[in-house]
Amino acid sequence: MHQIFVYGTLKAGFDNHNEMLGGQNCLGNFTTVERFPLVITGPWYSPVMFPEPGTGHFICGEVYEVNDKKLAELDKFEYVHMPKGFRRYDLQVTSEQKIILHVQSYMRPRKFIKHIWSEYIKDYQDHRYIHQRKRTKSRHNKN
Repeated sequence: MHQIFVYGTLKAGFDNHNEMLGGQNCLGNFTTVERFPLVITGPWYSPVMFPEPGTGHFICGEVYEVNDKKLAELDKFEYVHMPKGFRRYDLQVTSEQKIILHVQSYMRPRKFIKHIWSEYIKDYQDHRYIHQRKRTKSRHNKN
């Protein structure tokens, strides 16, 4: 089993949770042990955490246990196979009970981001994200 820390649209109550992580074992709410920059980016208002430990905030999120098949689905969803897609990075997170887990989380290098719409945030609560099924080619071509 793999432990994945999610901080954006994969969290419970957000657009991609039910489809991608519904029914998976949630270990609870956790916060990164190190600071990371988390911003809202691009034409779809996607949350992105940059792999720049020591910068930004301690990020709030959730940890899920997933099997190899679900991890492969998440990798595809996060475009890990694409040159400018997300990558899985190792990090540590802690709970309110001071439980520390070694997990992985999807991050994307800043150099691949064209537009940033927010300051650094610590707890993603933005609901402007445009789900893939609501995106149009004409909107994509304009950005």
